[in-house]
Amino acid sequence: MNGKRNKEISRCKLVDCVFLFTCTLLVLELTIGPSFINLSYSLKVIQNELVKYENDFFHVVGIVQNDENKTIDNIYAIATLIGKDNSILGNYSNQVEVHPLKPSETTPFDITIYDRNKNDQIKNYSTLFKFTSTSAETHRDLEIHSVNSRSDMLGFYFIHGRITNNMNIISNNTVVIATVLDKDHNLLGVWKAQTEPYNVPPLGSASFTIPVTDNFQVSRITNYTLFVNNS
Repeated sequence: MNGKRNKEISRCKLVDCVFLFTCTLLVLELTIGPSFINLSYSLKVIQNELVKYENDFFHVVGIVQNDENKTIDNIYAIATLIGKDNSILGNYSNQVEVHPLKPSETTPFDITIYDRNKNDQIKNYSTLFKFTSTSAETHRDLEIHSVNSRSDMLGFYFIHGRITNNMNIISNNTVVIATVLDKDHNLLGVWKAQTEPYNVPPLGSASFTIPVTDNFQVSRITNYTLFVNNS
């Protein structure tokens, strides 16, 4: 169950979702049943799921790709919950996991819906992505390798591996992110962990262990995808 050894490993089936530009920095993706229509290619949704975790919290999780010909940053995913008669139940947001994003790079996102009292009212949802362009140089030449995974006696699932910093500068605040998938390639959740050491020296390496502690997901995991972020 090892991922491909590179800094962003993607084995997901690509799914085009609905986009609508609301302004130059906003991209709206509407999720309406099984029908998807591409209206823009600036920030493409590869996967987007509304999932319930074991603790009864819903999460809007997914993967997006930068289809711009420039680097983007300050990327936030904003989920709007829609109830009966298209009423708005609330808005929730979170920063994406990998940033900045160069052209063609991908990142997971995970938005937690903190109000469980609205669970039974959710009929639909939309996802808005807000970002800005940047000319800042990014440094993320990091290689993931020696990956393996296992379950333990308590029912938790662990993804282990190592990461090598191929740069001549330190990789600060290094985090490895996993998106876990079921047998049908549906996205179950997004999990992450810091590397050890957290700051990886030039041409040095570090280890990581990502725990998946949600029993609803562990029994269904058949694959995963790994990403890396730093600052």
